[in-house]
Amino acid sequence: MPRTSIPGLSKSWLHGWPLVGLIAVGLTAIALLHGGVTGGLGESGACTMTVQAADVVVRAAPSGTAQPLETLAQGENVAAEAIVDAGYRKLTGGERWVPADSVAATAGSVC
Repeated sequence: MPRTSIPGLSKSWLHGWPLVGLIAVGLTAIALLHGGVTGGLGESGACTMTVQAADVVVRAAPSGTAQPLETLAQGENVAAEAIVDAGYRKLTGGERWVPADSVAATAGSVC
């Protein structure tokens, strides 16, 4: 089998830890370009929830006594995060929380 050489690269780059590092950088770049497991960096809406209850109050913190911000109607779709705290699901766009049992992931959503 003929040997292939790349001008400017010494043989030390083609084995051992330098090769492992080069492969790691390449795989990381591929994962970032193709969105990895999450479906893409910076994509909003990767986690979408459908409001299951009537008149769900969005609050400023994960608490039933936190300041109400708005009300969501049953069947409405909202962008959410994978964060659940004290029974409240965090919505995207700042500190916005709804009871976790009042929403459900939409079909095909990654939450």
